[in-house]
Amino acid sequence: MKISQWFNTSALSIALTFTVNSPLLAEQITINSTIHSNQSEQTKQALMTKLASVDYFSANFEQSIKSVDGELIQTGAGNISIKKPSLVHWQTTEPDETLIISDGESLWFYDPFIEQVTAYSLNSAIKNTPILLLTNNDEALWQHYDVTLLADNQGNMIKDGFMVKAKQENSQIKHLTIIFNGNELTQFSFADATGQTSEITLSDFNKATEPANSLFSFTVPEGVRLEDKR
Repeated sequence: MKISQWFNTSALSIALTFTVNSPLLAEQITINSTIHSNQSEQTKQALMTKLASVDYFSANFEQSIKSVDGELIQTGAGNISIKKPSLVHWQTTEPDETLIISDGESLWFYDPFIEQVTAYSLNSAIKNTPILLLTNNDEALWQHYDVTLLADNQGNMIKDGFMVKAKQENSQIKHLTIIFNGNELTQFSFADATGQTSEITLSDFNKATEPANSLFSFTVPEGVRLEDKR
């Protein structure tokens, strides 16, 4: 999945429906569901606390896109700057140059190769764009998601690893994973409905220097076509 495809996916989702005839089974399911809900809420608060500890950061990134079978489809690289609330500057330099900017009201996607800019309302894009979850501490927004601890293929818990799934049913994104080293974000990934996984690994993580405000401002270049979807 290319970065540009983030905007064509619906929110992360998970749905669970029970049909129960046995009162005892119904009671057990209620108890287990309550325990799961409490654990999910505690884990969600732990993730939000980690995210809240970082008001801004910048980093370089490498991206790998893999098929459902784990075959490497595409690689990429670039840099990212984030500043709360909801400000993003995401520049891909390899294999193609693209630019994504959130200015707090609109989300801009600029593809210099085809000389086109697409603008989205931030309010509508925030539920469809995984990176924007990292920029927002709004508890009302996070109530749409379940959060669990991340486990490896052997079922072992990954230290400071989280998996985010939405409660909305019709999702194109299956899950979002977020991994920290202490309070430093090191990696995140997301899998779409086709089984493709996009893995983003960060390096040169810098939360000491506040990114310039100019990074989060976008003006449509002269001669470039604007597709306004706000």
